[in-house]
Amino acid sequence: MRLLATVIGDTKEKIPMGTTGTVVAVYAQGEAYEVEFAAPLDTLATVDSRQVLLVERASE
Repeated sequence: MRLLATVIGDTKEKIPMGTTGTVVAVYAQGEAYEVEFAAPLDTLATVDSRQVLLVERASE
């Protein structure tokens, strides 16, 4: 997923718009996601579905 807006991570630091991460959990049938970010910060964030864009789907 790529962030469409700056969000606050679980470590209370800002994760900038454009950062990409990996979805690790889906909440309320896709209304929100728990996303893991490795760079520029190593953190997790709960992100509203309107704040992210799918950029690549994992192969099944």
